[in-house]
Amino acid sequence: GITGYSSITIEGVAFYLGEDTGITHTWTDTTVTNGQQYYYAITAYDYGSEEHGFYPSENSISVSRTARGGVIVPQNVVSVRPNPRVAGYVPPEIDRLSRVSGDGVGTVDLNIVNAEHVPDGHTFTLKFMTHMSDHIRADFYRLIDETTGEIIIDQGTDLAGEGIGQVGGGLLPVIKTPASVEVDEEKTGFTPGSNSNLNYKTEYQFVLPINQSRPNYPNDFSVVFSDEYVDTSVAGIGVPAIPAKFRVYAHTGEGDKRMRFRFRDVNGDRTLSEVSEYIDVITYTEDEPNRPRVTWRISIDPENPVQGGEVIAPGEGDVYEVHLNKPFGAGDVFEFTTYGERIEELAKDSMKNDPPYVVPNPYVGFASFEPERFAVSGRGERRIEFRNLPALCTIRIYTVAGQLVQTLYHEGSNDGYVAWNLRTKDNLDVAPGLYIFHVEADKLDSYTGKFAIIK
Repeated sequence: GITGYSSITIEGVAFYLGEDTGITHTWTDTTVTNGQQYYYAITAYDYGSEEHGFYPSENSISVSRTARGGVIVPQNVVSVRPNPRVAGYVPPEIDRLSRVSGDGVGTVDLNIVNAEHVPDGHTFTLKFMTHMSDHIRADFYRLIDETTGEIIIDQGTDLAGEGIGQVGGGLLPVIKTPASVEVDEEKTGFTPGSNSNLNYKTEYQFVLPINQSRPNYPNDFSVVFSDEYVDTSVAGIGVPAIPAKFRVYAHTGEGDKRMRFRFRDVNGDRTLSEVSEYIDVITYTEDEPNRPRVTWRISIDPENPVQGGEVIAPGEGDVYEVHLNKPFGAGDVFEFTTYGERIEELAKDSMKNDPPYVVPNPYVGFASFEPERFAVSGRGERRIEFRNLPALCTIRIYTVAGQLVQTLYHEGSNDGYVAWNLRTKDNLDVAPGLYIFHVEADKLDSYTGKFAIIK
């Protein structure tokens, strides 16, 4: 078998090559001809070694046939004959993808890679999970069929949107979420109504891992300025404790919580107003609640310190808000419903409005999708196809004189075609000429067409 692959997708059809524990690669062949038989192979190979004296090699991908015409397909090879679907075919759908809980940012897309495996009317949940309780970014996701209670994908690990994750239930989740907590630059800044024209920037300080959760982190937070002394900074190496004209608040689910900070004040105005100054916002871990850890540094952007005019230092009524984008993590849950492929009931006159047809028409000597001769004498197998057929129908082929030549049946598959080998009901080669075909289906108006055979 192929190690490390869970499926391959060709023209939207997934062929499973083992348990969904590896990587999925998809590829679409856009060069196919409808009706032609194709074989696709996945192979593992090595480059050989001149030094050790062995040649390059790969696992077997050769397709062979028996003397009676049967086909032997190796384990890593699939046979595909692309063709239109049956009339009235509706592909599977994914409906009502919505967030159930959580506030992580990112995108969730669901690709259908195997239409036959998508269940009808099932509700799924996509849950993001972590191995450690203090991890912010999810380590994996789990896809659960809530209708049956079955875990379809246990540990999906593609969180970078590469589309190479595990496949389950015919679905390939494509998840893209930030690698870590990020400052939302568009939403971060002074609130409307603030007077200060300084441009602040906020940067994470890597004293602790950026994806390590702790009290007041990764919560949005605000610096609320005042004209009076309202708080005192925490002393640090080279940074003494000094009174400050601002407070820092974390916006948590339990309400606003005061945050400690260190403050470097160069000009002595006790607020952040010069390029060389900064505010270091502090957090504490639960196991070391008395050990301050610098988490965020707020400073003035040295490249663009002021939005025009003279510097207006922050004061009473000014609020600087920092908004964070958090990756998907534990607690982020999405839900959606699937509808399987189906055949819609056709209108009575549907075959008149969108009629069946013959390919090739006229048949001149051969069809491009006929197989090569093998272990037979003479011309070899001929082939034409009746396409755009209803799911259940009978095709009768007549001469122009009204003699029945052959009867074919389409017995309910999703393939919208029936092949004919140009042999009569008495197993004789048909003669060149004009032929009539009649398609009859229950509850539908019948359809009559014609085609020509030129040998």
